[in-house]
Amino acid sequence: KIVKSLLVESSSLDGDAKGAMIPSEDGDVGGDANVGYFAMHIRRGDFQWPKMRISAEEWFENTRSWLVPGQLLYIATDEMNRTWFEPLTKHYQARFLDDYTELVGLSDLDPNYVGMIDQVVASRSKVFVGTYFSSFSAFIGRMRAYHGLSGKKMYYSHPDYWNETHSWVYPHSSYSAREFPLGWVGIDEDDEPSEK
Repeated sequence: KIVKSLLVESSSLDGDAKGAMIPSEDGDVGGDANVGYFAMHIRRGDFQWPKMRISAEEWFENTRSWLVPGQLLYIATDEMNRTWFEPLTKHYQARFLDDYTELVGLSDLDPNYVGMIDQVVASRSKVFVGTYFSSFSAFIGRMRAYHGLSGKKMYYSHPDYWNETHSWVYPHSSYSAREFPLGWVGIDEDDEPSEK
């Protein structure tokens, strides 16, 4: 319901989103990369990687070349202070999971499921920007790949790692910092997958 709501809302914003494919009742958008909203996972809380804990201003500056101002932006986050996001909300129409409390009955939901819902919603976005070294962001990348969405439509907010998913690499340390194509390419085949 949340993905469908975001797609319907985005289709009214501008021509770029008009081609958005509205999902069926089960949420399937057919693997179409032309969905109409952007998403970010902004890890704050107890995140143990200080270098990746950047300000909202840095999030905006580091990502503005990939996102369209005025567009709908879904933010998956553990940051509870909404004023922290003002540098982003000045440029995008930001939505958070709790904006959909009534629509999907979040108040009746086991809180252990909240993160999973955030991941599903973020995974269906046109472009996703995650937090490097976050396994939460990495799994969103894997889910996007399962849906057939290109790794070239996923970025990381830190400028040192922004395009980590744009080329084929075999797993290396740190394994949880990001996902690797071996996690989804050719998983039903007998031969070892490769870049080709």
